[in-house]
Amino acid sequence: MSRVQAIIPFFKEQDKLARCVRQLQAQTYRDVDIFVRDNSDDNIYYTAAVNEGLKKYCYAAEIGFVAILNQDAYLAPDAIECLVDFLNRHPDAGIACPLQVSDKGEVQWGGSLHAFPTGVHRRDPIDAYKIPCETPWANGAALLVRTEVVREAGLFDRNMRFICSDVDFSFTARARGWKAYVVPAARCEHTLDSSRRTTNFELELIKVQDLLYFARKWLSGELFRSLSLEGPNLSQTGIRMQIEKLERARTELQGILQGCAASGLR
Repeated sequence: MSRVQAIIPFFKEQDKLARCVRQLQAQTYRDVDIFVRDNSDDNIYYTAAVNEGLKKYCYAAEIGFVAILNQDAYLAPDAIECLVDFLNRHPDAGIACPLQVSDKGEVQWGGSLHAFPTGVHRRDPIDAYKIPCETPWANGAALLVRTEVVREAGLFDRNMRFICSDVDFSFTARARGWKAYVVPAARCEHTLDSSRRTTNFELELIKVQDLLYFARKWLSGELFRSLSLEGPNLSQTGIRMQIEKLERARTELQGILQGCAASGLR
């Protein structure tokens, strides 16, 4: 039995982390270890925290899979067993994701749709998810990846500090022939909206910068068109307009932060 190493980027909300860890400890797949990267004092954000775990564990022969989880992603007891079983039965699959549901059982993420200019998630009624299906990109809040894929595709791109690095990693893996799947038999309770609602201008600026970097990295050629759902419908004019919109948002946020600094506010 291959070991599974769970990586959790953690920031300040101890009650959520405790529940996330309890759910991991209750897994029917018994060979699961847990690594928590505590960002509470030196917040290095999502990508760098995940990369610490990937560098630490993905080159150990006894570890076959790495689970990446947000602190507020709570796996059902058989989720890892379902995901590992799926990857073992499908050698071309490099990434397997649980179906993410709310505390009321409504689908929050059942696969990914568009990646640009912002991520769009599939949220069909839960009865629509009968069998595993491919997804253009895996949601970084809850996924299981083969360590072999990380060794081949590399770490998450550190230039995208908070968002987009999960999309980027998925596309990089898929460009090398791996597939990403949603496995509905594996369930995870997670409410996606919590990471989007913020009045933190510094974090909003980081998100805009991440989007700009992603756009410049991927949207300049044909690879994005072949890998993304929306790719064939994107025009160069439309891409340029979206990039200019992001650049304006970046300038506005930089101005707000400069004004806050001058006023002694955060």
